Amino acid sequence: MERFKDLRVASRSVDDLEEAKNALNESFKRFKKVGQIMADTQFQYEVAELTRQLAVDQFNLIDPSPMFVTRRSAELGETVELEEVINTMKAVRRHPASHPMTFTPTKRKYQLTSGQYDLAFAMDLEKILRGQLEPSVFVDHASQALTRLYTETVLDAVDTACTGTDHYGRDLRDSVATAVDSTTLDAVLRSLGDVNSDVFIAGRYYAMFPILGFTGFADAALEEIRKTGMIGYYKGARVIILNDDYNWFYGTGYVPDDRIYLGGANKGAIMLERDVSALDYQGIDTEKAWLKSGFRVDFGIDVLQPWKYRVIEIT
Repeated sequence: MERFKDLRVASRSVDDLEEAKNALNESFKRFKKVGQIMADTQFQYEVAELTRQLAVDQFNLIDPSPMFVTRRSAELGETVELEEVINTMKAVRRHPASHPMTFTPTKRKYQLTSGQYDLAFAMDLEKILRGQLEPSVFVDHASQALTRLYTETVLDAVDTACTGTDHYGRDLRDSVATAVDSTTLDAVLRSLGDVNSDVFIAGRYYAMFPILGFTGFADAALEEIRKTGMIGYYKGARVIILNDDYNWFYGTGYVPDDRIYLGGANKGAIMLERDVSALDYQGIDTEKAWLKSGFRVDFGIDVLQPWKYRVIEIT
């Protein structure tokens, strides 16, 4: 069985992250005044850089978007094109004294595009020194913000692209009232399994809950559930829960509860990510006593083969 390719790799394990976040919290305790932090420019840089690194590592551990996309990277300013070679060859019946038909592969190109996003935040030094805020909370919030952005962008791209039919004339999306049923899911799985391999079913627990009672569902090992979020197999397809991180400040979630997404090991979308770490920055606001920090990410999603996905919409 194939495994998902292009999964993100974090530089730190979960345990390493906790240890590093504790060290980040402890690093502020040697300061008694905001002025001391303002005078230590080396500390400001190191804290900002460590916070960014930990946020990215934590994001890499929880980001589900690589399940849906093939990842490609580029440097700042580079133009990226995807070149696809199309097989035009076929065997034709030859007639005596006739000239054979000749075929040669043809090419088509797609230019991949991306957009840049800014994640800026300010560490309130007064609240940190008072013990009202731990510096590690900025790591958690930054990684959650990145996860919301990437996951929402990927799911929206797949959802938007899944219209019409595939090359066999089968619908790329289906709808069902109230809750998904086995008849609908089986029909969609049958359609997708014909054009993709190692199929998975993913969605919010709210949308996926009815599947757990279907005939053909097999439980996975508890340890695998804990590590991956996978809750088992349904007729050979992996069943994966996408955890939604509801944001109370903005009053929004980012994984819809009325969609179930199906994909496989053969991904029909490319995520172009550019390395824009040269644009990371930090500074200090002496009046507000804010240690400002920020980093940028640059990525874009191109769904080139939407027929490698299916979407079930719950109405």
